[in-house]
Amino acid sequence: MASKHGSRRTLLRLLPVLVLVMTLFPASPSGIAYADDICGKRYVAGGDDIPAGQDIDEDERYPNKLRTDHLNQPSPGAWCLYNTSKNDATTANYISDGQLASTWNYRPDFITLTIGRENTTIVDEIDSCFKKMRDHDFTEANLCFAAILANDSAFTSLKNNLVSILQGYRLIMYGRPWLIVAITTVPDPYAQAADVTAKIAELCVPLIDTIPTCTIRWLQYPIALGTADLVIQKLNKTINDAYYPFFTGTQGRFQLVDVYPRFKGHCMEMKVQIKTTVEHPEEEGAVHQHDSPEVNMGCDNTWFVKGDDGNKIPQYLDPAAIGILTDKSQTTKGMGVRVDADGQKCIADLIWEWDTPEPGVTPLKWKLKFAEAPNSDICN
Repeated sequence: MASKHGSRRTLLRLLPVLVLVMTLFPASPSGIAYADDICGKRYVAGGDDIPAGQDIDEDERYPNKLRTDHLNQPSPGAWCLYNTSKNDATTANYISDGQLASTWNYRPDFITLTIGRENTTIVDEIDSCFKKMRDHDFTEANLCFAAILANDSAFTSLKNNLVSILQGYRLIMYGRPWLIVAITTVPDPYAQAADVTAKIAELCVPLIDTIPTCTIRWLQYPIALGTADLVIQKLNKTINDAYYPFFTGTQGRFQLVDVYPRFKGHCMEMKVQIKTTVEHPEEEGAVHQHDSPEVNMGCDNTWFVKGDDGNKIPQYLDPAAIGILTDKSQTTKGMGVRVDADGQKCIADLIWEWDTPEPGVTPLKWKLKFAEAPNSDICN
């Protein structure tokens, strides 16, 4: 029978081997060791439906584009990607549901984070408020956006959670001396108010007998768009306020990549057509059909996945200026809030080429030790 001292000596001889195995094959968050987890460097992408790529293929998501188009050039296979992001993720469940813990376990050299717009009640901006916009209930949509804007506690909660997440990243930095963290802002999926005002006449004038009621309703649309944009700006300012102390406290190892300006002009589509039938008793019962053309009240070059059509009956067209409105319908096509493959590619390229605010240390890819010349020909 082996002595206790002999067993201890055996254990001591095996200890270096055990340490090596644990280093090469770290435990996953589920406790399983992956045999293929031998990487030159590790990239962890976290967040919500944008990096999770809801409604698009895996290879089109921006973390995958970053890895295949940039990180693994010119050394294929050098970087491993761990995408922990989840659709509908909030900053709170990022912390509680395992994304933050997973990031620790993967021992990252590079982290990207896109999160915030799914937080309560901010999510209404792309959920219940969106549905009101699709139904052309613009006054109700504007009130919906305004309620989000006025909910300071929601933005305070967002900031506090983000600070907790970034504090976790900073602790990881103590053991990962080259770790770089890139936090992105979020895009506004809606059109800009100034870009749509002139289109109202194009939509309403062909309706002839319902020009006034159509115009009154659609003049509310730019107002709602303006409030929607204020929500996104407040969200992005909150992200910046949480991030900035970490940028200054780590000599620029935290970077905020602002995607918001690049998405202007690349919002969702909103192709609207209105059809009316008007009976004219003053013309011995003549019936006139007046239909608008299909007018895009959104963006032509969109970076958002098209969603379901809207077909709510436009009761707001009553009454006709002359005659009796006997039938009316509207169809709204193309509206959607999920970033598509082109938008994802833009985010990936923008992170890679991001000009850091430190003289002589731009772009961000240089911080990752890639000696490529800057390229401004992106996101076109």
